[in-house]
Amino acid sequence: MEGDFIFVGESHPGGLTRGTDRWTPIDREEHMAKSDSIKTVKRSIDILNVLAEDGHQLGVIELSKRLKTSQSTVYRILSTLVAEGYVAQDARTEKYGLGLQGIILAGAALNQLEIRKQAISLLERISSATGCNANLGIFHRGEVMYVARIDGPKSARMYTPIGRRAPVHATALGKAILAFLPAEEADAIIRSRELAACTPHTITDPSALAEELRRTRDRGYAVDQEEFILGIRCVAVPVRGHSGTIAGAMSVSGSVFQVRAEDAEHLAGVLQDAAYELSGRLGYIA
Repeated sequence: MEGDFIFVGESHPGGLTRGTDRWTPIDREEHMAKSDSIKTVKRSIDILNVLAEDGHQLGVIELSKRLKTSQSTVYRILSTLVAEGYVAQDARTEKYGLGLQGIILAGAALNQLEIRKQAISLLERISSATGCNANLGIFHRGEVMYVARIDGPKSARMYTPIGRRAPVHATALGKAILAFLPAEEADAIIRSRELAACTPHTITDPSALAEELRRTRDRGYAVDQEEFILGIRCVAVPVRGHSGTIAGAMSVSGSVFQVRAEDAEHLAGVLQDAAYELSGRLGYIA
């Protein structure tokens, strides 16, 4: 039988042998081992992502259903992640949540994020000058991710943890980023996302969103009129990186009584001064 002996020849990177166009038994075993390893890594990442996005502890059965993976495979991967500290198991419920080792990775990622390092002092200045919450967001996988935040001394406290992701179409940060991206890139993002309603004020019609982004470009800043959280208004401006591309956005947020509609232009001016300085720190020359 063909599988009983090894073909001799010069191996190609794809695992074939020159002159035979057939897999050798050794090639086949190595390929399968690599494929299994890649699948295990992918499933491990999927488990961590589900635990992070859900925000609650989950059991093996539920994880297995969500990932469409066998319970034995999920359990085996979880056991390894628990041993390494990336996942923790509740002794009472026997369900799983993220482990403390993840904090180390998250902290390291934030500390290595140049835009965040350069923005902290500016966010403190914005918060002090306006009394509002000052936020920094970046575009990540079709959403805006909050990567820095300074609470205002007199502002409404909002549960916006670092790392939280929010829809680009419903937030001032997201609209400030979208509006100043190349038109074709922004259009592709809008087409690929469901414009779900977060509140009754959320813009869910693509044409209406396109018009809102046009207004944002014209005036130079974006406004969230209770579109993401009821009772909260936000104003945001874009930040550019060294090449001139959009690196993120800065915003102020607070209750509708604190961030009044008539104050938006003034707050945008404060933000634009800070964004200009931050863009310069990132190497952008206007």
